[in-house]
Amino acid sequence: MSEHDAWSTVRVAMPQISTDEVSLSSALEQLEGLAALLAIRDDVGGVETRDPTCIAEGPDFVRVERPELIVYTTPASRAAVELAAHELAVTLGLEVRVDAEDHHGDDWRDAWKRHYRSLYFRASARSLMVRPSWIPREPDDPTCELLLDPGRAFGTGLHESTRLCLQALVELAAERPRRVIDLGCGSGILGLAALQIWPELESLCLADHDQEAVDTARENAEVNGIPTDDPRLELRQLVLGSDAGERLEPAQLVFANIRPSVLTPAATEITRAVTPGGALILSGILEEEGDEVLAAYTQIGLQLRGRPREGDWCALVLERPRAGSASR
Repeated sequence: MSEHDAWSTVRVAMPQISTDEVSLSSALEQLEGLAALLAIRDDVGGVETRDPTCIAEGPDFVRVERPELIVYTTPASRAAVELAAHELAVTLGLEVRVDAEDHHGDDWRDAWKRHYRSLYFRASARSLMVRPSWIPREPDDPTCELLLDPGRAFGTGLHESTRLCLQALVELAAERPRRVIDLGCGSGILGLAALQIWPELESLCLADHDQEAVDTARENAEVNGIPTDDPRLELRQLVLGSDAGERLEPAQLVFANIRPSVLTPAATEITRAVTPGGALILSGILEEEGDEVLAAYTQIGLQLRGRPREGDWCALVLERPRAGSASR
């Protein structure tokens, strides 16, 4: 068999972690950091992050109880990738188990694609589809769509916290904001979906503390026909907690799909980014954490519009009142 017919996978698992939601969420966040470091290697062809909330199809799909990574490489690079996974995990303070397997056939670049499908979000005013590029459109698919391929370990809409944000987005479709901010943008999925919902948007800011995420969001914008020199598009690296909110031009709609460890202490800063009368969608919140996060925002004047739930996760849809408006 020729060399190009063989391929390898390196699996990085965390078998020692607890299966409670907080532990699983923390492990996934840690593995995504490891995945981002592995994905930039020249000897890595792709990195797939799996977690218990993944929605997937295909005869070979196995639902996992704990987050794990699958790294695609070649037999010649397998040992080097295994070693790199071990060393990077140690650097990040992660206790992992790494194993590898060789495969045969020339379809290694597409092997992981079977685990993904299009996602649909519907409300009375608008429907949205998030579609991997290799899945063809069907005749009855929504005309409003976002092309987004899994990759580089960032959000692809498969996690419950992201799905909650996307559903909230389509339910706000009739509100027509002029500017949208996506804080902790990751792949850019939320902000770019907003631009598909409202092509008349005057401004979209995609911001993340991780420059790798900003670069990924830039690439996904281009895939969806939004060039990086589009005057509506603002891509920036910022760290919440450094008073960056004061330097952001406020928006009528702000997403912050971030864990409570950031959302709660940054409540005042994030609120400054919302115009009076504007909406704020917070996610990345376990249901048991929701009351504490909500209190941090209501005590500075925001009002709750909705608290959708999916599984053990919730989102908070909040409104910043206009000056002089009465509390509901």
